[in-house]
Amino acid sequence: MPLKLLKKEIEAEREIGHRYLQVLSRAEALVPGAGREAIEPLLWDAGVAIIRADVQNDRVVLDGALSCQAVYRQGEETTLRALSAKSTVSQVADIPGAQPGMLSRVQAVVEHVEAKYENGHMVFLVSLGLHVWVLKLERMEVIEGLEEESGVEAKYREWKLVKLAAEANETAVLTERVELPRALDARATLMDWGSVQIDSCEPDLGGVRVKGRAVIETLVGSGIEGKPGVVVKYPIEFDKLIELPEWLCKDVSVLASIRNIRTQLESGDEEEDGTLLLQADVYFEIAANLREQAKVLEDAYSIAATELKLQTDAVGLCTDVRCTRSTEMVRGTAPLGEGAPAVGSVIAVRAIPNIAELRSAGGKGQISGLIEATVLYMPVGSDRPISSAAELPFTLDVPLHLDEDCAVRIAVTGAEANALMSDRLEMKISLDLCCEQRRSEEMACVTDIEEGESAPRRPGYIICWPEPDEDAWAIARRYKVPLEQVRASTGGDGTASGEPLVLRI
Repeated sequence: MPLKLLKKEIEAEREIGHRYLQVLSRAEALVPGAGREAIEPLLWDAGVAIIRADVQNDRVVLDGALSCQAVYRQGEETTLRALSAKSTVSQVADIPGAQPGMLSRVQAVVEHVEAKYENGHMVFLVSLGLHVWVLKLERMEVIEGLEEESGVEAKYREWKLVKLAAEANETAVLTERVELPRALDARATLMDWGSVQIDSCEPDLGGVRVKGRAVIETLVGSGIEGKPGVVVKYPIEFDKLIELPEWLCKDVSVLASIRNIRTQLESGDEEEDGTLLLQADVYFEIAANLREQAKVLEDAYSIAATELKLQTDAVGLCTDVRCTRSTEMVRGTAPLGEGAPAVGSVIAVRAIPNIAELRSAGGKGQISGLIEATVLYMPVGSDRPISSAAELPFTLDVPLHLDEDCAVRIAVTGAEANALMSDRLEMKISLDLCCEQRRSEEMACVTDIEEGESAPRRPGYIICWPEPDEDAWAIARRYKVPLEQVRASTGGDGTASGEPLVLRI
């Protein structure tokens, strides 16, 4: 009787390719009132957001926005001034095999930023790191059983598959009013930055509920003698429901970032406190993974007179997704720049982490790199603010095997600096570390079976000597004998190399 194949269609995730791009971007803005007086940039920052990722044939076209801001001093002034600049980001990531309709995931980070004054303009030079992944949800037909197995030995494997089933993006607008004491003598908001801390991400009715806080830091220009700027740090709580089908809410990961901060200062009179109005756009990225299992025919052979012709296929599929998140503290000392005056008091610190190397051993990973920091401070015996660059190496351990395809995100959630010696700073940087590993495995299966011509065999006995890498299945298949006969002779699936086996055919 002809073999009847029981087939099943499954959908699996396959990574088409990954590409890392290092891009140099530029933004500039006119410096108001710039003339013969020298303009000295003191503190700067930049942020990037990829707004659109269009998967085309063998490439992904990226469009985004770059926003920069700087605090500077003009001439011999002791007060601080500020400005901002924006530009667009347009890049193409070449990924062979990419096609329209496939999924793309993009991670964009600022790796370095520098501000300098040129011909009446503040020029920002920003180095961006862009990681681009292209994934394909592939439908494939597999054999999950044989209706007539008489005379056929079949080997099945339980596939454990994971796929990116859905993504959701939401923006929450957070607002807050912060009372500023009269003693601060707040004059203007100069520069804003912030970070997001996720406390929980749990399934809820209609989707996933994300709770946490956005910590906003604003550098406020002050009229205090000897301290022209003060950082106001304020947390804004959020409780956001992101809609998703309930059956997809069991295995989700969430990333959150601040896309925009708007601040406004309402000055009080001589007897009233001032008010700082804060508004932040928090952007949430939710990825829902779906885990499935499928019984798949991996190999087969005939123990009867009929030969079997197998059509096999092998494809790399996503078999596991592991995520880890932690808060790390990096401490150390950093020398001031050559010729920099001694630190009296620190006003503000901006820091950018750069990953230099990913290493793995024993199933665990290690991330090493360098934190580039800019410290705005008041020198000893001076009323004019200056800044100095500092570098702090870091090493972080993670409970995951890391490779180039892993998505690693490090965000600064806090940065502090204090004068340790006349030429040295004590640094303390808080980091939020998020790693995601999508493990791919080469999966082999039988896609079709045809019965060949009859090949009668004489019954009898043979003596065989197993090879070192042969198991019971390999021996049984080689001699076309029932698997249970080999197992009975070896006491299981394993074999002892060099010891003979007597098999009946």
